[in-house]
Amino acid sequence: MKKHLLVILLILFPFFASAQSSNFNSHIQQARNMNMQMQRQNQQWASERSRADQQWFMQTMMNRQSMSKIQLTEKKIAKEEKNKKKLEEKNAKLNSELEQQKKQLETLEHSDKNSNEDTQKEIEKAKQKIAKSEEKLTQSKGELETSSKKIDDLKNENTILLTKKSELEKKEQEEKARKQSQEDINKALLQNLKTN
Repeated sequence: MKKHLLVILLILFPFFASAQSSNFNSHIQQARNMNMQMQRQNQQWASERSRADQQWFMQTMMNRQSMSKIQLTEKKIAKEEKNKKKLEEKNAKLNSELEQQKKQLETLEHSDKNSNEDTQKEIEKAKQKIAKSEEKLTQSKGELETSSKKIDDLKNENTILLTKKSELEKKEQEEKARKQSQEDINKALLQNLKTN
């Protein structure tokens, strides 16, 4: 009887062994498939992360450049406004000098009814001074207009740069939100893979 039991066990042993090995092979294959899926997902995440990092770097650099351009433009505006203020003061000074010279000429013309040659020479000198002062005043007014136009142009440029900066910040915020939602989805997928 022992011999029969032993023979039956020897006959059935290969069936049990093959059943265990096929079950074991299917588990190994399933583990390999999961491992390959996880590797593919990790590669995809790594490529997305590197793309996102490159975009972030480019946006950061553009943002820094726009900030430095904005600061530079604001400095130029401040410098030009100082220049404009100086020109306005110069105009006021030239105007007052011109008025004084005109009053002086008027007093010279009314004194002694131009009886003296020296008075005539002084009147001519005063007229020449007035002409030079008017010339300087005209030139100063032109410089003032140029300065005002330059300030307006710089302010317009600054407004454009600020608009671009705000657009970049909006894009950056949208990119962060998209990236965060993608990471949440990827985490959920990873959790789902681990539970299966």
